[in-house]
Amino acid sequence: MLEKKQKDIEIKLKKYLERRSKMISIAMCTYNGEKYINEQIDSILNQTYKDFELVITDDGSTDNTIDIIKEYQKNDERIKLYKNEKNLGFIKNFEKAISLCSGDHIALADQDDSWKKNKLEVFINEIDENILIYSDAILMDEESNLVDNAKQLVRPENNLVSGSNNKAFLLTNCVSGNTIMFKRELIKHILPIPENISFHDIWIAFVATSISSITYTQESMTYYRRYPEQVTSTRVKNYKGFFDRLNKKTNIRVDRAKVIARDLNTMLSSGLFTKDEDKYLVKLLIEHYKNYENIFYNKKLHKYLNKYRDEVFAIYRTKKRTKRLIRTCIGLKLHKLTCFVA
Repeated sequence: MLEKKQKDIEIKLKKYLERRSKMISIAMCTYNGEKYINEQIDSILNQTYKDFELVITDDGSTDNTIDIIKEYQKNDERIKLYKNEKNLGFIKNFEKAISLCSGDHIALADQDDSWKKNKLEVFINEIDENILIYSDAILMDEESNLVDNAKQLVRPENNLVSGSNNKAFLLTNCVSGNTIMFKRELIKHILPIPENISFHDIWIAFVATSISSITYTQESMTYYRRYPEQVTSTRVKNYKGFFDRLNKKTNIRVDRAKVIARDLNTMLSSGLFTKDEDKYLVKLLIEHYKNYENIFYNKKLHKYLNKYRDEVFAIYRTKKRTKRLIRTCIGLKLHKLTCFVA
C-alpha cells in the first residue's frame, strides 16, 4: 500500500516537473493600442508562471504603442517586438506572431484585454494530453470595470465544448482566440491560415479538434473588454420603418450566408474530413448557404443534419439544439415571409 502511494507521488511529481519545464510563447498583435496595452502587458508580466516569452507583432501603429512596448523591453528581455513593414491585417498579423514563437506552447493575447495572474499556470497544468486549452472570458467595460460584478461571461447561455468534435465549429464558435493556448505541434497544421476563413480562432479550433482533442477550464481566465458601440449594436435596432428593417435584416442574413459558405468551403478543402458522410454533410450546408436567397425551407438538409444534431450544435444547450437545427434550415424566403420573426 505504501509502495503504491509512493509510486503515485513520484508519477505526480514527474508530471509536475515536466509541466514546469515547458516554455510558453505569448503571441500578441498590436495596432494603435496605447490606451490599454499597459494593462495587458502588466497582467502578462505578473503571471505566476514565469517561463515565457512575449512575442509582439505591430501592424503599423501610428500612436505611442511602439514606444510603450520599448519601455517595457528595457526591463524585461522576455519581450520581443517585431514591426511589420506593411499592414497585414488582423488574421495575417496573428499568423506572423505565431510563426515567430519558439515555445513549447503558444498562447494568444489581444492588446486590450487583461489576464488573471494564474492563467498560464492553470493552462499548463490542465492541458494534459489535449492539443489546445481555452476558457470563457469575463466581460469588462472601457474603464476596466467588471460587468455585473463579474457575473457576466462572453458565453453565459452556450456550452463550451471539449474533445474531438470538429463539427461543432461548422456554423459557430466558442473558442475565442484571446483565451487559447495550444501545443507547438499544432502550428504546422494551422499555418498558413487560409485567406478565405473569417476568423483565425474558428480555424484553429476546427483544426485542433480534427487532428486531436481540446479542453477548457471551468474558471474564466481572461477579462474581455467590451466597448459601448458593441453593446449598442446588439441592443439597439436603428430602423427607420418596416421596409428599412426588412432590407437591413435581408442584407445582414445574405452577407452572413456568404461568410458561412466560404468558411465551410475552406474547411472542406482542408482535407481534414476523412469520412464520406461528414463531407456530404458539409457539401449540403455549402449548397444551402450558396442558395440561401432562393430557399423557403431545406427539408433535405433537415433530414440529414438531424442525424448529427448533437455534434453540429454541441455549443448550444441540449434543449435548444432542435430549435437551432430548424433555424439553420430556414432560407431567406421564409424569413422574409415571416418578417424575420424566426
